Amino acid sequence: MEFDKPHFVYGINNCYDLFLKLHREGEKVGENWHPYDCFNFFVSAWHLYDDWIPTDINRPKLALEKIGRTAQPMKNLLLAIKDLTNGSKHMILKPNNFKKTVITGVYSHIIGDWRAYFMNEPQLYIAVGETYYSMWDIRCLIINYFTWIFDDSLPVNHFPKEIEKHLESCLLP
Repeated sequence: MEFDKPHFVYGINNCYDLFLKLHREGEKVGENWHPYDCFNFFVSAWHLYDDWIPTDINRPKLALEKIGRTAQPMKNLLLAIKDLTNGSKHMILKPNNFKKTVITGVYSHIIGDWRAYFMNEPQLYIAVGETYYSMWDIRCLIINYFTWIFDDSLPVNHFPKEIEKHLESCLLP
C-alpha cells in the first residue's frame, strides 16, 4: 500500500478519536492531577487544535468556521497550551520559540484558589498576562471548547457564553 505522504498512525485515526482521548485525559486531570496526565492533556489538546482538525477531511463540518470565530481569550489559552506542550516536549525552547510564548508563569502544587483550598488539593496554575488559570479551569475550558467545535448542531456565529464567562472569571482582579 502506498501513500502520497507518510501516514503513520496507531490507535488514533481521526480527529474524533483524538477528541475522545482528550476527554479521557481530562477525566484524569480533575482534582487529583499528576504531571504526566497534564502533559498528555496538553499535547492532545494542542495537536487536536493545530494538527488534526485542520488536516482531517472527516472533521465536523463547522469546525474550521468555529475555530475562526474563537474569542481572543480562548485563543490565548490555546497558545498557552501550545507553550506548555512545546516546553514539556522539548525541555528547553529554542530562542525563536521562546520569544513567541504567551505564558508569563507556571506554578505547581499550590493552593491558589477557593476550589483548591476547600478540596485541600494543590493545583497547577498558569498565568497568561493578567489571566490566571488553575488546571481545573484549563480542563473545563478546553473540554467545553472542543465540545462546541465538534457539535455541528451548535451555532457557528455565537461563541458559547458559558466559556466566555469562565474565561472572564480567570482574570486577576
